[in-house]
Amino acid sequence: MLSICSAICLLFSVQVEALTPHQVLERVEQVSVASATADITYVKIDPVLERREIRTGTLVYRACVGHKDAAITFDTLIIGRRKETRDKRYVFSGRWFVEIDPQQKQFIKRELVSPESAKSLDPFALGNGPVPLPIEQTKESVLKEFDVATVKKPSEGLLSKLDEGVVGIQLTPKSNSEWATIDLFYDPNTWFPVGVQTLEKDGTIRQSRLENVTLSELTDVQKAQLDIATPDPKEWSIDIQPYSN
Repeated sequence: MLSICSAICLLFSVQVEALTPHQVLERVEQVSVASATADITYVKIDPVLERREIRTGTLVYRACVGHKDAAITFDTLIIGRRKETRDKRYVFSGRWFVEIDPQQKQFIKRELVSPESAKSLDPFALGNGPVPLPIEQTKESVLKEFDVATVKKPSEGLLSKLDEGVVGIQLTPKSNSEWATIDLFYDPNTWFPVGVQTLEKDGTIRQSRLENVTLSELTDVQKAQLDIATPDPKEWSIDIQPYSN
């Protein structure tokens, strides 16, 4: 006989699997995330060059009044059999996108939203940034741009390592887009995204997997990852690009 715990887990699993794609979007929309951290693995598969590029690092996310901040710091790059250890940090803050290379002492800051606009950049919204991980994105905004269907996690590759209980939806753009499909995978306990796979029209595949996700308050060290203060120009190469149409 099943134990009470096993029976409850089985019932929960059945209920989650029975959710329609629209119901999944409703669950995701209801979640409020003030801050989050995770380990991230990013894979890019180039069908033309037949090359696989793997990056690993950490992610820090913070929602503030009026804008959201996010930083992805990669510390390892693997191409073929070559492995490099090199830090590179990408930060989205308000209307700015910043690339920071500590080893090369390079600081590039681009203004992506007009300073006259009341809007700010949502770093993980669909269409923004290299890793689409929609957090608190409304069901209405998703359905406006995409057709939505259920999808199972891949049987091989990076995302095959996701937990069995993940819930997946596949987005197909309704209008012309660089993407053919976007697959999103959520932890049904938190409805926080833990995996994403994008297939571009040229065949390029990009995958991201989040592990060790925490939704607690950020530490001072983690908050420092979101800092976009301009470093000393005597020691760094500085390139600040104001907004331009």
